[in-house]
Amino acid sequence: MKKILFIVFIILFYNNIYAQVPVPVKSIKQLEIDCDNNDFLACFYAGQLFQDTGLNLSAVTAYKKACDNKIYESCVNLGKLFKNDYNESVQKEAVKLFNTACDNNISAGCFELASLYFKGDIVRKSQSKARKLYEKACSMQNAAACYNAGAIYENGIKVKRNLKKALSYFNSSCNLKLDKACYKYNEILRSINSNLED
Repeated sequence: MKKILFIVFIILFYNNIYAQVPVPVKSIKQLEIDCDNNDFLACFYAGQLFQDTGLNLSAVTAYKKACDNKIYESCVNLGKLFKNDYNESVQKEAVKLFNTACDNNISAGCFELASLYFKGDIVRKSQSKARKLYEKACSMQNAAACYNAGAIYENGIKVKRNLKKALSYFNSSCNLKLDKACYKYNEILRSINSNLED
């Protein structure tokens, strides 16, 4: 009984972190059976549970099956596993997975891809590409992407400094409940108002 309650807790907990669709309350065994029977959403959930218990090879198999069958959130999770691999060809596969997810309007895919371009990890550094991808993810209600787009405009990173745009992105991020964005928004407003008073 404790094991079943633990599995239910894990499924519900990770629904809030990963999934953008409701998580069925099923055992890992049942998810595996459903996945084997081509329930690709079950493959995605099984991948999450495998990953959370350290069974990354099983997670890769489940995520790949889901990703190959248009469960694009699964492509993001698979990409996250691959981007930290020591093998360069596996890392390059992560870029393709994030791109696939982003092209299919999964904000986390755009965010992950933007982060790679911003830092120059795995791909050639391009902060202008990163900005565009953060903006795209922001348009899909990704709070962290809105914040990063705001920071790029605030600091003029490979784009003309634009506090009006920065404020807009920080405000969007704040409205999506990212506290540090609210702080940043108010900080810039105070600075602008202070300059107007001088």
